[in-house]
Amino acid sequence: RDASKLDDVQWVAQCTRRLRERWPHADVRSLEEAAVELWSDEALRAKLPADAAASWLQPLLRGD
Repeated sequence: RDASKLDDVQWVAQCTRRLRERWPHADVRSLEEAAVELWSDEALRAKLPADAAASWLQPLLRGD
């Protein structure tokens, strides 16, 4: 699915799901808040939710 066809609720839900894969025991509300912050970034919002989450997680996974 194209990111431009997702509404904000769907995008945030999918992004939250991806973040939950990384942090399965984290508070869901905190992950949703992080996803909303990602949604507010125009460059990330243009991506598919999983891709946006992966971009945001990349420095964390590298240990930067």
